[in-house]
Amino acid sequence: MSQEKRRIMIVEPNCSGGIELLKSARRMGAQVHVVTHEDLYQQNYSAELKEMIDYTLFTNFCVEAEAIADMVAYGKKVGIEGVVAGFEFVSDMTVKVASELGLPTHDPLKCEALRRKDLMHQYFVENQVACAKSIIVQKWDECIAAAIEIGYPVVIKPSSNAGSCSVFKVNSEEELKKAFEVIRENNVEFPHGMTLDDHILIQEFLSGPEVSVEVVVFNGDVSVLAITDKTTTTGNYFAEIGHTLPSKLYPREQKLVIDMTKLAVHSLGLKNGIGHVELKLTTDGVKIIEVGARMPGDKIPNLLLHACGIDEGIVYIQASMGQFPDVTPMNHQFAAIQFITSDRAGVIESIGRLEGIQNVSSNGEEGIVDVEIYVEEGQKIGVPINNIDRIGHIIAVSNSYERASILCSEALEKIELQIVE
Repeated sequence: MSQEKRRIMIVEPNCSGGIELLKSARRMGAQVHVVTHEDLYQQNYSAELKEMIDYTLFTNFCVEAEAIADMVAYGKKVGIEGVVAGFEFVSDMTVKVASELGLPTHDPLKCEALRRKDLMHQYFVENQVACAKSIIVQKWDECIAAAIEIGYPVVIKPSSNAGSCSVFKVNSEEELKKAFEVIRENNVEFPHGMTLDDHILIQEFLSGPEVSVEVVVFNGDVSVLAITDKTTTTGNYFAEIGHTLPSKLYPREQKLVIDMTKLAVHSLGLKNGIGHVELKLTTDGVKIIEVGARMPGDKIPNLLLHACGIDEGIVYIQASMGQFPDVTPMNHQFAAIQFITSDRAGVIESIGRLEGIQNVSSNGEEGIVDVEIYVEEGQKIGVPINNIDRIGHIIAVSNSYERASILCSEALEKIELQIVE
């Protein structure tokens, strides 16, 4: 007699991290219930994505109270055993739904801070979590005063956007004005149409290497899955263009990163689920940038699976169902990703020489394991100013940290990208 499948609700998986979460649910044999918008499901969900879904609930995330009521009623009706967020913009709603269903999750009294960086910063300050000096503003004259108080260059970012969208380093009032206008013009989330909070953060610019930390939290205990070294664009933007894990930081630096990560996670009330924590190692010590209570993007779950053999999606689902998460590393390798981008805006005329790049060695220990192109010939592209402006990616694995990165770089050089302006 077959064992009944565990029933998991995934709130909007139509993004990179959410798709990996769906794949993980399938690998663990769970019954998958997805919540999304009906028009988005019909127009944007691929056939491959739909095949991984057992049941679908359509709601409207733009009316939060009704969406939560819909999900809670549905969860009670079908006996949902865990609720997880597939998309950053619904991470707070996910906590509220799980809490109302009496399922393991994070602190519902603090969950608004998982989507609003202004509230997140307040919790950091209250709990002595080292972070960038920040001033919360809403009006233009407040922006000017905050930038003068902190001192240029400053970082200006919206409270509730994601993917490094509308995040700028500015060096003058003129640049600040342009950035402020961009933020105000982009006040609606895509693709659901949720209105974004209107608070803005003016922050000191933190200089130094950036890392992210993947953690799972079970009954308040934090376990680190991996530290990832990150490469971001220079200049006035913060687009992420490459990652390698596990990190090559010295053990002492890793301990400082882990200690600050745990302090930040506890300050936000994370209790059962996962966290994606971003930090910088500055001359004044390790400082938190922000925390996400959802699957990471940028194919980090794939890197973790290739390098360590840890399935972050399964770990997330286990914690959200009250099941002790298995965080035992099964592999001990390194994985790197480099994103394919363009140094100039234009139209893609051709993308050549992709065949032959994906070539894992015969012993399976080293090589390119994934090459993916996101765009088509004839499509307009821009230079990378956020995590959306990408053409594709290359993932490599190796027993050597340096070699994994070199393999990506060598493969990247082989791609022939023709752009016409």
